[in-house]
Amino acid sequence: MIGGRYQIVEKLGQGGFGITFKAVDRQLPGNPLCVVKQFKPQNPDNWEVGKRLFEREAEQLQKLQELINHQQIPRILAYLTENQEFYLVQEYIQGHDLSQELVYGKQLSETDVIQLLHDILEVLSFVHKRYLIHRDIKPSNILRRASDNKIFLIDFGAVKELTTQIANLQGQLNSATIIGSKGYAPIEQCYGHPVLSSDIYAVGVIAIQALTGIFPPNSAIFTPHNGEIVWRDRAQVSPELANIIDKMVRRDYNQRYPSAAEALQAVNALILPPDITQPTPPSRKISQKKWLGVGIFATITSAILWLGFSTIRPQPQPLTNEYSQSDIKIKYPDNWITKKPGDFGGELIQLIPQNLQQENSCNPEVTVNKTELSQVLSLNEYKNIILERIKQDSSQTKITDTTNSTTTLSQYNAYRLTYSRQEYQCQFQVLEIGTVREGNAYYITYIAEQKEYNRYLPLVEKMINSFEIKNQ
Repeated sequence: MIGGRYQIVEKLGQGGFGITFKAVDRQLPGNPLCVVKQFKPQNPDNWEVGKRLFEREAEQLQKLQELINHQQIPRILAYLTENQEFYLVQEYIQGHDLSQELVYGKQLSETDVIQLLHDILEVLSFVHKRYLIHRDIKPSNILRRASDNKIFLIDFGAVKELTTQIANLQGQLNSATIIGSKGYAPIEQCYGHPVLSSDIYAVGVIAIQALTGIFPPNSAIFTPHNGEIVWRDRAQVSPELANIIDKMVRRDYNQRYPSAAEALQAVNALILPPDITQPTPPSRKISQKKWLGVGIFATITSAILWLGFSTIRPQPQPLTNEYSQSDIKIKYPDNWITKKPGDFGGELIQLIPQNLQQENSCNPEVTVNKTELSQVLSLNEYKNIILERIKQDSSQTKITDTTNSTTTLSQYNAYRLTYSRQEYQCQFQVLEIGTVREGNAYYITYIAEQKEYNRYLPLVEKMINSFEIKNQ
């Protein structure tokens, strides 16, 4: 029994820095299963140093958990020390990891690989939207739940970083320590400079592994030729999918998809049916009513020109529609649509202009979010977590904090931040306004290209002002 609460059921695995167990929680109703990771310092003489380091890093992991809060990422439940050993307790997922599906010599079908890419990237896109990098994506860190076949991401690089530091009892990472796994970590990550597209590289390698039945890194195809992986001759694959995978695993990270969202969009194009093209009507000879046709053409042309000029700076429109669920509601205009973000734990709903939904990936978007906090935080404490998250994404980002005594969201005191960020070819301006209420953080983000930001801002302000947190 660990901590007088967690009873070990079986050993799940063992690595260089510790052991992973399946356990039952004897203090919760129903005695639910959980995962207990045990870390042992290599030098027991530095116990007190290790204890302080463990508690500090475990606390940071819990803050990281607050930012992620996704149904397909197992939660960190607790951390404790006992008998000069360190324990991290996580949610248990009944299922198996992908290393049991990707067997050496077995080639999956293209359809199966496309679905696998979609499922992984869908979860990873949520992580990347929080400006976080997993840093250790590989088959053994991807679980498939037995009950519904959903994909779960486990063992973020931050957890591996913690285990490495505890094992060595150092306050900072040894310069020789690389977070990532050989064959799945790209060159920039091996040099200690991971970016969002480093995760994309790892997912691409998994796709190649699934299609070829060949494992990295001990294979000729994973010995890059001129820095690139040459693999197409080892698999039956369409040019469309092969092109996507090649872009995912480019040596130069600037030539990859910049984040999971863009990679997911490319994969989805292989799944979704193409738009049905209407047949062109047969040409007809000009009748005696040709002048009527000219008049209609002139009228339509004038209308198009008028519409074009009138939409350069649209006026705020009436908010005639309402989205509502258990504890929130928000109003939006007729020419905006709602878009469900999937099984994401934090995002409740996305709102986008209807006429722009398929034009490009730089479209304006309003997202309503709710995050359950693992501990009680004041508004200022939560704002500081958000500020740190933004700074971690880019130290060059200029953040403007316009929070004052009159800043509110749903009549509650709130914070208000604006900042810029680059995503692929899009230079975005972001507005985030949020509040903390009864153990939950509610926040709304508005994102648009910098040249379009002010165009939609008056309407977005009206939408934000309509937002309500319902009393439970």
